[in-house]
Amino acid sequence: MNCNIKKYSDNLFLIILPPVLPGFENFIGVWLYKGDKTFIVDVGTSSTAEALLNALREAGVENLDYILLTHIHVDHAGAIGEIAAGFPGTPVVCHRDGIPHLADPERLWKGTKKALGSIADAYGPVKPVPPDRLFDPSLLDNSQVVPVMTPGHSIHHTSYIFNDYLFAGEAAGVYYLLPSGRGYMRPATPPKFFYDLAFESIDTLISKSPGKICYGHLGLKENAVIMLKEHKKQLYLWENIIRNEMSKGKDDDLVFRCINMLLMKDAFLTGFFNMEEKMKEREKYFFGNSIKGFVDYIGTGTASK
Repeated sequence: MNCNIKKYSDNLFLIILPPVLPGFENFIGVWLYKGDKTFIVDVGTSSTAEALLNALREAGVENLDYILLTHIHVDHAGAIGEIAAGFPGTPVVCHRDGIPHLADPERLWKGTKKALGSIADAYGPVKPVPPDRLFDPSLLDNSQVVPVMTPGHSIHHTSYIFNDYLFAGEAAGVYYLLPSGRGYMRPATPPKFFYDLAFESIDTLISKSPGKICYGHLGLKENAVIMLKEHKKQLYLWENIIRNEMSKGKDDDLVFRCINMLLMKDAFLTGFFNMEEKMKEREKYFFGNSIKGFVDYIGTGTASK
């Protein structure tokens, strides 16, 4: 399996990992910055670890200053054991609450299996990282890399700003530029979704005035602030639609009904209808996960914003 390396500038590259399942093409990526500081953001799954190491060699990377993890979900951090071993002198930076799970990933893997089932098997289990290799973002205090705590998608999510680039992980959802040229964006809000914290996180990112946003899934978009504001509007829309569907009855058809209404009313989802069938299946699965995050949040009785 080979990676596709997309060059955005002399310094910035997106390493697009091979698909772990049909429909997962162009889905998981690793950002590489080469310059005065050379680092990667996220590492993908353990099943694509060898492909990532080969791609880094192909890109001429002999040393990394940092391995930066936005969060410990296994599509972003699953290969950390292998990649850390491949760069034995490089610190691995992640939220302090994620560090114990990477040093001893047994609980993380069990939770992933429970949540994702066969998709988890395709991603592969996480190998442990020696504790002395793991650092919280305070390591970056004297660095040009600025960590920004962005809980929402997960409680331990961290974004990173370097020069004009915001490496947002999934704090700003998922964004693709489809072959038609149309943009496609959806929330990434699986249970347990921290709705209010997600809005606070986006506002924090907006206050930093980044120029370009680099999404974990998948690609770069100019006008980062505009995209962040658009994602806030999208989250409001999803919450209102899902809350309305829940008011009609929380039955076995709730997720199906929500998907249909969202596809009708969210303009950022119109590109869904031009996707290949396997990609549609993938997106419907993650639609369901994201809807469940909203359902759990709304079910607590929290008032609509």
